[in-house]
Amino acid sequence: MTVNSFIKRAEKYNLPVSQVYDLISFMLNIGYSEAKYTFDKEIDDEAAENVLSQLEKKEPCAYITGRREFYGREFIINRNTLIPRIETEILVEEVIKRYKDKENIELIDICSGSGAIGLTLMQELNISFLTLLDIDDNALHVSRQNAEKFNITENIEFVCSDILNYTTEIKYDIVVCNPPYIAEKEYGFLQEEVKKEPYHALVAEDNGLIFYKKILSNFKNLCKSNGVIFFEIGVSQAYSVIEYVSACNLYAECVKDYSGNDRVIIVKNSKRGI
Repeated sequence: MTVNSFIKRAEKYNLPVSQVYDLISFMLNIGYSEAKYTFDKEIDDEAAENVLSQLEKKEPCAYITGRREFYGREFIINRNTLIPRIETEILVEEVIKRYKDKENIELIDICSGSGAIGLTLMQELNISFLTLLDIDDNALHVSRQNAEKFNITENIEFVCSDILNYTTEIKYDIVVCNPPYIAEKEYGFLQEEVKKEPYHALVAEDNGLIFYKKILSNFKNLCKSNGVIFFEIGVSQAYSVIEYVSACNLYAECVKDYSGNDRVIIVKNSKRGI
């Protein structure tokens, strides 16, 4: 099957162009940029039919290829991890913007999954210690693989724990968290491809708010006096999260994503810098 034939057959799945070329580069074992110019190249028929069969079953491209680009780096991904999304890069950008000139930063990435957020920041900032915390040891195994891939295994700890029951003696300069935030009642309306991702990484109790409330209530235990929390939120959650921030006598700033939706909440214990 030629690349051009594969592209035509894949049209029915309405994939972003970037994902189509990622699949082509995966099947041909060539670079992504090269895949854009190989229309007449032959793909092994069995490999192509296997990929098309998985697409028919609504399998996400990242699980087919075992990878996803995030903030300019290719991360190992599998069915045990949430697939990193471009919207989450907003959170990373906001952290970098505020800490690019700081040194000896201690950071915890809660609900870390593949480690995309924490490991990206480890490479972009002067972080002296990083904690990746996730409830799923299988997800932590993937984050370990990514740390090894990027050769940044020192000064990192991998903690398998439920943040709802987690205690720590360490206090952090930065807490980043992209928690499960989909309400249970909303799960049935998700796209079938999204439902292939781990349920526990998508859905949260208390109308999707339980993780925000737990982490905010533990602000003083997790954060240093000048510590900051960066949350990713769902598009309709800003008001509820900010309301709880205020109830905890903390202060919040909301940052919108590229589509103009509320996406990141930044929390401090004073108005300074907010």
